[in-house]
Amino acid sequence: MTQVCFAIPDDEFERDFLQLPLDVANACAALRAEDIGVSVWDNRLTGSPPDTGQDPDIVVVVTAIADRAQCYPLVLHPVRVLAERVRRQWPRATVLACGPHATHLPEATRRELGVDFVARGEVDSAAIQAIHDLIAGRSLTPVLPLLDSYPQLAPDHWPLPAYDLFDLSAYTAEVFMDGQVRRGSCGMVLGVRGCTYGCTFCHLPFGTRMRPQAVERTLAEITAMRERGVDFVFFLDYVFGLHPTFYRDLCHGLAGQDVGWTGQSRAEVVLRTDVEQWARAGCKGMWLGAESPGIAGTPVGKRVKPGVTDAAVRKLQDAGITPFAFMLIGLPEDTACENGELLEWAANLPGYFGLNQLFLRPGTTLYDQLAPRYNDGRMPATWAEVEAVTRRYRESYPVDLDKLWGQLVRLPNYLGNAMATL
Repeated sequence: MTQVCFAIPDDEFERDFLQLPLDVANACAALRAEDIGVSVWDNRLTGSPPDTGQDPDIVVVVTAIADRAQCYPLVLHPVRVLAERVRRQWPRATVLACGPHATHLPEATRRELGVDFVARGEVDSAAIQAIHDLIAGRSLTPVLPLLDSYPQLAPDHWPLPAYDLFDLSAYTAEVFMDGQVRRGSCGMVLGVRGCTYGCTFCHLPFGTRMRPQAVERTLAEITAMRERGVDFVFFLDYVFGLHPTFYRDLCHGLAGQDVGWTGQSRAEVVLRTDVEQWARAGCKGMWLGAESPGIAGTPVGKRVKPGVTDAAVRKLQDAGITPFAFMLIGLPEDTACENGELLEWAANLPGYFGLNQLFLRPGTTLYDQLAPRYNDGRMPATWAEVEAVTRRYRESYPVDLDKLWGQLVRLPNYLGNAMATL
């Protein structure tokens, strides 16, 4: 029996939460159903690989798991360190890398990580199909597949995620206890893949087409996690509510189940949705991609004015749902970031906000537009050059973004200040 180990690297910097690698759990379940042995080494939790009694034949190094794929890191050092440890631990194993890095700069990723192969496509689908090709020895090239990316597989055809390979209590996010937001044990669900909006700064690992799995499967995943002690989940769906029939049926199935959950959506979707139905189904908090009060005036294709976000925040509050806002500093031509309006808006925002800095990532339109400007007129060929593009962009920004970051993270409604380990 072929043995496969999935290896997950440390993050490039410390985070307020640690989320379940759902795509790895999916791939493990699908492979195990084919009598392929599977194991998981989450290096964020333990520095030692699992003792399965048999060395793996193939090790899959995942450069960015599902919850990081939209905002994947540009620094490959932690991934390279893990790949080197894999080589020392299992010198005879074939090492395969999957993730957005392999998808967008495959040859550079293979060279910089020192792996044998890279697979392009969504992590779970790409890993499954690349492993099939490796086992069969089908006309292999270092970049798999030979052309384009592996096609997207339908999760409905897979068994439920292999939760038994994970200590689900070790994975955390923002949860609610006694009406207060805290960091606590949290599962993850992905009911609908894809996003139809075209924000140029956003990386969409699941594409622009909405791809719902069966509502019954989504509910079954939640039930399976609850049987393992998980009573709070996070919906990774990029725009909760955007597929009306799926989310209506999902909420109907969740009502009365005593499951607490959070999700992420957009202000426009909140305003045209019955969010009280969300609340009745157990929704405790909802993230909005607010980004900046000045984002409508920036050239990134997101025409959401502050009044729209403010109205969505009030609507969530009226339904008893705590609003969370994603803030993004460093957008091009963002006058609110430059003149202090963003800082004032964040300070007065009800609920909580999380904070991100703009990174120019391969796979986004904004990167394609700006990268040559900060790389001597040509597209970067290595991840070091990609990282340098963002560094030069930030250095040329009209205000000190590091100083602004420091001011924002000191605000009391910054989520990192509100979350405490239970």
